[in-house]
Amino acid sequence: MYGLLFTQRVMKRSKNDHIRSTISRYFKRRQFTESEMPSRKDLRREQPVRDLSVRRRTQSRTSVNNTLALSSISGDTTACDQQFTRIKMFITTAVSPYNAELQPLLFPMFAHVFLEMLCDGHKVPAQKFHDRHSEAFQDEKHRNFLKVLKKLETKSDAMTSKEVIEFRENRHVLNVTQETLDYLMRHLKTGDNAIMLQVFNQHIKTNVIQAGCSVEIDSVPEVLEDSKEEVQSIEAVAAPERERTLEEELAAAIKAVRDLPPCLPSICFFTFMNTYQGLCSATISQDKRKLSGCFEDSSISVWNLEPDMIKRSPADCDVSKVVLAVDYLHCTEEEIKEKMNQRVNHSTETARLFGHRGPVYKTRFLTESSSYLLSCSEDTTVRLWDMQSQTNAVIYKGHSSAVWDMNVCSTNIWFASCSHDSTAKLWTFDRTYPLRSYIGHTMDVDCVEFHPNNNYIATGSADKTVRFWSLSEGRTVRLLQGHRGSVLALAFSPDGKLLASAGEDRRVRVWDLGTGHVVKDLRGHSDTVYSLAFNENSSLLASGGGDSCIRLWDIKKAVESHQSESHSSPELLGAFPTKSALISYLSFSPFNVLLAAGASS
Repeated sequence: MYGLLFTQRVMKRSKNDHIRSTISRYFKRRQFTESEMPSRKDLRREQPVRDLSVRRRTQSRTSVNNTLALSSISGDTTACDQQFTRIKMFITTAVSPYNAELQPLLFPMFAHVFLEMLCDGHKVPAQKFHDRHSEAFQDEKHRNFLKVLKKLETKSDAMTSKEVIEFRENRHVLNVTQETLDYLMRHLKTGDNAIMLQVFNQHIKTNVIQAGCSVEIDSVPEVLEDSKEEVQSIEAVAAPERERTLEEELAAAIKAVRDLPPCLPSICFFTFMNTYQGLCSATISQDKRKLSGCFEDSSISVWNLEPDMIKRSPADCDVSKVVLAVDYLHCTEEEIKEKMNQRVNHSTETARLFGHRGPVYKTRFLTESSSYLLSCSEDTTVRLWDMQSQTNAVIYKGHSSAVWDMNVCSTNIWFASCSHDSTAKLWTFDRTYPLRSYIGHTMDVDCVEFHPNNNYIATGSADKTVRFWSLSEGRTVRLLQGHRGSVLALAFSPDGKLLASAGEDRRVRVWDLGTGHVVKDLRGHSDTVYSLAFNENSSLLASGGGDSCIRLWDIKKAVESHQSESHSSPELLGAFPTKSALISYLSFSPFNVLLAAGASS
């Protein structure tokens, strides 16, 4: 009898061990760590209701008072700096009334982080942290305590300083409403803010108040940041803020959203494959219906981006062919015209345009319609093409050398061209000669761009300068110097305040047109930059070039001097490489879509 019971117990124990080993192998295959695996006590099939209730309640208690600080900030001082910078930005950019209630929190958080870094033996990082953030606190009492902190060099200095001892023994009392406290805790508990959450739990005491109620002031040391006047100001400032109208609150919320970093756009990239003719550049019409490419074999190709085929309307003559007298030996003029228009009934996916006598460097659709296309070539001419009949309508002559680029104003009244002859010229569509020449560059003028108000143009040159011209007066308004190579791409911001330039030096420079000074010097490209484009609200800049990568930059981001020493600028929001395709065209369309085009190498 005893032998049978013993055998049953052994079998039951081996069965349980087999179940536990099977569960353990399953969790290991799922890459769970040992600490994440259920323990033996967790494998009990039955648990009392009271134990389940207590365990569930313990797990769900995440309030400020019982949150434990289990990590140490003695490891990564860089993370301390980054997290404090984030919470400082979070509080300073918060909407009312959160901003007024959370502002008193910044100084005690700053002081405690500095003292923790110093006491852990990180003297140099602590001093850099002090120098970097102390300018934000201009109050006289703050300045006095900052002088005390500046004199500290070791942990023993902090332990013997009367002001520091008094500061650390008296926990800062933060008087906030429950709504503001929840707003703060959501930030601290999301993302990588564990160190700031630890400092907040250890050194800050929260006092939840009702909106508009008075606050009792406890006695605090003089050196502390939360003086009585500041705490009392919560009632004076927060109450009127809550009395604002709905329209004012909505306007403030819209402004706060607009001040956030711009959203990354969707990117639609058109890749030209098997370009044995040598693609020089590409462009897309403003209505996003047609795509054109110009090639080194003097041809231009146009594709329809819609499902429809490209149709050709009847024409009186075919300018791509020269009709001689011998052509009339076997047919009449009417028969020749009938044969020419037979192609009208044959729709194709691609329209091929021939007429230039050299490589075609740039094409541009007119602003309002894709029915007309401008092109410039090495043959010194600019041509206007009628896309309905697919014929050359006008030839514009005036340059004495190859024409590198041209652009059309937003009103379709003028267009400008630039050339190897070191000049830029202004044209109208109804005259085949230029209206005005812009002379000032000492080498090739490689790119030209119209200002959004159509009263100015900008030109970039191989002489490493950018010139800003008055359209009517023909004189240089701004001379922008700083590039170390040819300037090959320009882009105005839609609000007309900024001008971006780039080229062979692989730098993207953003200029303030009001002062003529550089406001951004963006690093990150590893090859020549050929194209630039601003988004509709002038907050995001896209750039692309020979490194086969599209980079997006946050133009409105404020950067501190210590952050601008890396290989890539901190304004970089994202880099999107292509499959070895040189990027020759960039343009933002509505609904935050970035259109791009280039040829696969």
